[in-house]
Amino acid sequence: MENNFKISIDKDISIARTMPSYFYNSKDIFNKSINSIFRNSWQFVINKLSINHKLFPFFFIEGLIDDPYVLVLSDKLKILSNVCTHRAALLCSEKSNGSTIKCNYHGRVFNLNGELIKHFGFEGVKNFPSKEDNLIQIKHFDWNNFIFCSKDSMFNIQNIFDDICMRLPDYKFEDLVCDSKSSNKYIINVHWALYCENYLEGFHVPFVHKGLNDDIDYSQYDTEILDHAVLQIAKDKSNKIYAHYYWIFPNLMLNFYDWGLSMNIISPIGSNKTKIEFFSFPKKGMTQPKDIPSGINIVEEEDQKIVKSVQKGIQSSNYKSGRYSIKHEKGVHYFHLLISEYLK
Repeated sequence: MENNFKISIDKDISIARTMPSYFYNSKDIFNKSINSIFRNSWQFVINKLSINHKLFPFFFIEGLIDDPYVLVLSDKLKILSNVCTHRAALLCSEKSNGSTIKCNYHGRVFNLNGELIKHFGFEGVKNFPSKEDNLIQIKHFDWNNFIFCSKDSMFNIQNIFDDICMRLPDYKFEDLVCDSKSSNKYIINVHWALYCENYLEGFHVPFVHKGLNDDIDYSQYDTEILDHAVLQIAKDKSNKIYAHYYWIFPNLMLNFYDWGLSMNIISPIGSNKTKIEFFSFPKKGMTQPKDIPSGINIVEEEDQKIVKSVQKGIQSSNYKSGRYSIKHEKGVHYFHLLISEYLK
């Protein structure tokens, strides 16, 4: 990354300037962001209730990092590398109920703890097998059947979910079930961080989301900073909690409503292309509201439209950076601080 492209955000929001435009336009910075921010981040894998097999292969941030792993649901849940330690062949290509993991290239066999238990043709090889011949196991976090994983994250994700449970003590998390028909995926031509920034402030709600603004009491909209996370709380006009909006660095969004949970995962595909995965988890017997002025699908359309506008503007030679609203944009400021720290 070029020296004049260093990212530095002042910790004092009252004097800080927003992220410089070159952050969004530099391919060098984008590549550094992938390695420094995403490679070891916490990511959502799947809801356990959606799995009916013992072995579930997946790719970590598919299309970006693409590290192959296999989720093992045996006596104890674990996530193992899905790459043979001999010559790097993929091990599990599809879901199965196998009692072992076998390499179809040269016949190595691993148990469900990732230990090499059978091999062929290695007579005379010294110091073999060793721990390096076992499958690597990475960190995972199981929260009410929602599985997250990270190879080497710098923060404890459990603290965030402890906060969720503390604020929502009577929420029936165990009743959340995936509704694939209401879930969706979008590919949009914007920088991933612009989408996150838009999520991290309610400042734009009265101007962009008329339906949502009619539902909530905007004067009570509140933002709280957590460790590697931001919480936004919206109340309705009867002073009742309308939603808890949790963002987890760098790209996970968990939105808790009376009807259930919506989850957004924002994954960069390229410097100006982003995949948005939206998962709907309504409570049993309830459905996600749709096609109403404040419905998630309508709000999503409005968000994408305005973020696409910003994507065009951020490339202008007439824009360098702006200033933060102390009252409304402390979530965006914290996001930028984290990015600057990870890119050092």
